[in-house]
Amino acid sequence: MLYILLAVLSGLTVVLSRILNANMALKIGIYQSTFFNYITGFALSALLLLVMPGGIVLTSGVPFWSFFGGAIGVLVVALQSFVTHRVSNYDITLLTFIGQLSTGVVIDLLLGNTIPKPKMIGGLVVFAGLLYNILVDRQDSKKDALIA
Repeated sequence: MLYILLAVLSGLTVVLSRILNANMALKIGIYQSTFFNYITGFALSALLLLVMPGGIVLTSGVPFWSFFGGAIGVLVVALQSFVTHRVSNYDITLLTFIGQLSTGVVIDLLLGNTIPKPKMIGGLVVFAGLLYNILVDRQDSKKDALIA
């Protein structure tokens, strides 16, 4: 039960973080807000690393491409800060989920792993739901335009 609660908390912080970053991007710019996001994250991570039991553990045998996560994270934060005020939070959350799921599938394929059928079906169902939601939103906006 604790892990489910932590997963829900993680999801909430992702959405709140995206909204805060987008608002800061409007005030000071996308690049500056992304920079401050990562400086704050680095400082907090460094502090946690110092106080956590076990300290720093250097790992050998980690593939070199694993270290690109930080650069990809910067790109994700900047892109989400850009689109947050242009697309609904609901759609961004679903698009992010679909992007994560499809990237996981591609990585599994590249590494020679099999793709679990339930993940493929679940991803397609979410994608279909997102498309349906977009179509309904367009129809509603057309109706609103006719009324106005």
